[in-house]
Amino acid sequence: MSSKWKIERRTFLKGSAGALVPLPFLNLMEARGAKSVIGSDQGRAPVRFVTLFKPNGVHPPSWNINGGTENDFRMSPLMKPFSKHKKDLLILDNMGDFGFSSHSNSTRRFLSGHHGNRKTASLDQVIAEKIGKDTTHRSLELTTEGLFVNQIGCSYISYDKKGNPLPRESDPQLVFDRLFRNPSQNPDQRKEFTSLLDRVADDARALQRRTGKEDSETLEEYFTVLRETEKRLENMATTSRSSVDYSTLNRPDTPVTLDDQVEAMLDVIAMALWTDSTRCISYMLGNSNSRLIFDFLGINRQHHYLSHFFRNFSRSNIDSLLKISLWHMEKFDSLLTRLKRYKDGRGSLLDHSVVLFGSGMGHSDNHTAQRLPIILAGQGGGMLKTDRYLRYSKNQEVGRLHLSLMQKFGIDQKSYANSSTPLPGLDGSPFEEFKERSFESWVKRGKGTITAQGRLRMSNNLDEAKVFYIDVEGKPSVRIEIGFGDFHSYNLAYHVGTPIKLSGNSGEKNGQLVINKVTGLTSLFGNSKPGKANG
Repeated sequence: MSSKWKIERRTFLKGSAGALVPLPFLNLMEARGAKSVIGSDQGRAPVRFVTLFKPNGVHPPSWNINGGTENDFRMSPLMKPFSKHKKDLLILDNMGDFGFSSHSNSTRRFLSGHHGNRKTASLDQVIAEKIGKDTTHRSLELTTEGLFVNQIGCSYISYDKKGNPLPRESDPQLVFDRLFRNPSQNPDQRKEFTSLLDRVADDARALQRRTGKEDSETLEEYFTVLRETEKRLENMATTSRSSVDYSTLNRPDTPVTLDDQVEAMLDVIAMALWTDSTRCISYMLGNSNSRLIFDFLGINRQHHYLSHFFRNFSRSNIDSLLKISLWHMEKFDSLLTRLKRYKDGRGSLLDHSVVLFGSGMGHSDNHTAQRLPIILAGQGGGMLKTDRYLRYSKNQEVGRLHLSLMQKFGIDQKSYANSSTPLPGLDGSPFEEFKERSFESWVKRGKGTITAQGRLRMSNNLDEAKVFYIDVEGKPSVRIEIGFGDFHSYNLAYHVGTPIKLSGNSGEKNGQLVINKVTGLTSLFGNSKPGKANG
């Protein structure tokens, strides 16, 4: 093969009936002599941006990392499903800026920086405007379920430049057709198609004759994945139809199980990025306030009900909640595994991507907008420095993260949402790391009352998941067993992990001091009344 021969990045294989198949990045697409460096448009794979939204927050003791530093940290129990990707992760902590909020505000916050940012485009759409103009599809907006009509804002994370929600697609078959087949949305016509690869076989063989060994291996892997994806979608359609006359039925919203649907969509996402059909994708694993029932996990209650683990506490309920959360983490792992599997220029698809995973709320019951679960994965072609844990010294508005990502994608943006300074540290630059501050801890007893000063924490014992403790140096911790009214009114979930002074009515349980009614709460270093956002 001549070293001078080169094909364009936007090259398609062509076949009969108008079939077009986009290609992954090949060495043949590199300009001769070009260097693969950030800042050069030639000789390097494009950078992609993907968001994976987890609904309904987390159980904080299972998610939060405590005691770790930037380069020396242990991933939490809920992070176990994707712990093998540690070197590709940038885990952010102390993201979020106030007390608690509604489900719809939490959803808006995830990609719009602040619940009040309602007249501008979301982060993904700002980035898509920059990097998506040369692709067949500027961006894809995907989800797992239909609209939650009682609170419509719970169903969207992507918004156009006027702040209007963008429609989402939940059927991986339709997304696949939109990307790789003729623009036919009629499921009956889909049966008339023969294999997509068969119709471009001649063009594919001609290309393979002109490639080197490495490109030939990449093409063979690509064709194998495309065949497997087609087979997966065809098998799902066959299984879901059973013996029923399909022509008499409306097409089902989801294939067989939610897990099948999501795995198929992750296949399509990876294919779309690998072929450069799009460079920007947002995917919701569920609506905030999701009513999904995970029966394929043996769970028969709605996710939203289970997420309120304080007010609906039982050991079986919290076990079910954690099982659902672990499933969400497994889907994050599944996406990263796919992106690392595919060769993309001088590296993997993940090396040339930025994946934002997380939620717009922290504590799933009290809807805290503080210590939000947020992780960046991939190096973005060099824009991020991974294998680190960044716990910021103070709560950070999410808009600072969004502003920083915009600027790293080359967008001339001076402010976003309520933020005018980018979040430091993502590329290894200095940042102010969280450090413990000294304070005095003590307990004072009065007639029927207790006042304790110390660090507030949630119990790690799942059998007492609604119990809090105040740790006092040199003395047994003070146990806090209160009703939902006190839990909500004093926003205890917000203050977890910080030193406070708490007063309340006293009692004893097995010789341990217990506060069973809160009468006052003061933060030693922060905001005692962090407020709320319509919820």
